[in-house]
Amino acid sequence: MFYNVVKRAIQTHIKNVNKYHIVRLSSSSPSGVKDDIKDALDIEANLFENSVLQHQPVSTREALRKHKPTLISKQKREPNKKKDVTADTTATPAPVKKIDPVPPVKRAPTPLIKDSELNLEFLRLTLQDPLMSTLLTEVRSRKRRDKNKQIIIEGRRLIQEALQSGLKMISLFFSQKDQLAMLREQVAQAQQEQNTKIYKVPQHDLKTWSSLVTPPGLLAIFERPSPQGLQQRQDTEPLPITVVCDNIREPNNLGSIIRTCAAVPCSQVVVTHGCCDPWESKALRGGCGGQFRLPIHDDVTWEQLPLHIPPEVADTCHVFIAENNPSKTATRAGRTVDYAELDQTGAHNILIIGGESHGVSDDAYR
Repeated sequence: MFYNVVKRAIQTHIKNVNKYHIVRLSSSSPSGVKDDIKDALDIEANLFENSVLQHQPVSTREALRKHKPTLISKQKREPNKKKDVTADTTATPAPVKKIDPVPPVKRAPTPLIKDSELNLEFLRLTLQDPLMSTLLTEVRSRKRRDKNKQIIIEGRRLIQEALQSGLKMISLFFSQKDQLAMLREQVAQAQQEQNTKIYKVPQHDLKTWSSLVTPPGLLAIFERPSPQGLQQRQDTEPLPITVVCDNIREPNNLGSIIRTCAAVPCSQVVVTHGCCDPWESKALRGGCGGQFRLPIHDDVTWEQLPLHIPPEVADTCHVFIAENNPSKTATRAGRTVDYAELDQTGAHNILIIGGESHGVSDDAYR
């Protein structure tokens, strides 16, 4: 295609030259015209030969045959190269200079402050202190608290209730000295007898730890009390009542039930699987210290519930269901009475209280 285009251009040029010389034949010599035509034909012949050489088709098989000897020669030379590499590896390597590791920067230990006015010893922590991040992880991680059987208590009154109930305080955090001064005697006793750690942290850091909108300025980590230990600490003889919480999802409501059971007092509270955590911060505030005064068994399945009934009264206990939906009681076996008219109780009584939305579950009826 390129050759045809060039050929047409040359032919057009020759025609123009002939016309030009024909018109001016009287003023030009015949030899000059012949020379121009010859030059144009030579150019055309050279272009034709070059176009034939450039556009000559070449088959793939012939191209591979031409390059095949070079590929074989490279393959023959590769083993020799490998031998040279193995020969070089046998030479003794140059000695490597050992670089001594950079020693870690040692931080100065946090100074211990002895307050003569409060008669307490505490550590003042800053945000850059590595102990701050460690303690923050312990406080915020529920998984770690459950593993270590620990609870978090906020506020002066609730901490005071826990100390009066005999709970062991592991550590105490405060931001305002006047709040700590109100618990000076009890905290000093806990520090001497239980080796409680006390830390002073900035107010904005304590706010990030707290679950309240307005932090009270005091936060403590306690050991979770065991049901057996709380049973031994009960001052008065409890009534033979076991309250079973069924599918209660609101922490404040669960705390209110526990607070009422502690005021009666009941023998124990069983929190079944599916309820909220009775030891979380909202439930503890709703309980107002009730969790520290009676045994609580949490995350109990219905198959495990009979194991928490005293064996000596297991055969004579009565089961009561507090139902607020009359349509459920119509299809269930048993007698329905108003709670104010209840006149028959057993040696031990089990009271099942349902959740806020769906009431008592079918597992409770079974």
